[in-house]
This record gives sequence, C-alpha cells and structure tokens, in this order.
Amino acid sequence: MKLIFKNKTIEKLCTDEKEMRKRRADIEKKLRLRINALEVHATLRDVIANDPLGNWHPLHGNRSGQWAGKVSSNERLIIEPLSNGEIRIESILATTAAEVQGIEDYHKG
Repeated sequence: MKLIFKNKTIEKLCTDEKEMRKRRADIEKKLRLRINALEVHATLRDVIANDPLGNWHPLHGNRSGQWAGKVSSNERLIIEPLSNGEIRIESILATTAAEVQGIEDYHKG
C-alpha cells in the first residue's frame, strides 16, 4: 500500500528506526512490523490476511472509516484507508493507499 502520514512527526516516528527506538522503544518491534506489513502489501485486504501480527479491525463511532492494528496491550496504530469516500466494505478492502493517523490508546474514556 502507499502510505502517507498525518504529519511529519508521525512520519518520522514510523519510518526512522533511530527515532522509533528513541521515542517508543516499548513498541518499536511491533510498530516496525505493522508499518512493513502496510508497505509490502498491495491492498488493505492483503494486509489483513497476511500481517504477521494480525487483528486489523475497523473502528466505529467518531472513528468510523479508520482501522486499527495493535502495537501494545492498549495502543493501536490507526490508519485511514483512502477509499475516495466509498463506504462499501469491498471498496475499502481494495484500497491501495492509507493515511497513518498515529498511535493511540482510544480505550481511555
């Protein structure tokens, strides 16, 4: 998939291994695996089927349209598939690009 990033800070954290290790050593390995899985697979469907960490899932409510992959017990890597406004799941799964939104614990209430 083609990845774009919400901002330069997120891009640096997700693509610069030194920065990843410095700022988030606790999730470095899983974050690297998640980003790699996104980059090497052609579509979101391929990522879901082949990511070695598995368990990508769609979010709901005010996060509708975003997907999450676990990087720690509570934190998730959040992406938003760039599906040109399509809401059908088949179109979303066929998406070939996504915007990385960040790493968050959205379970806090």
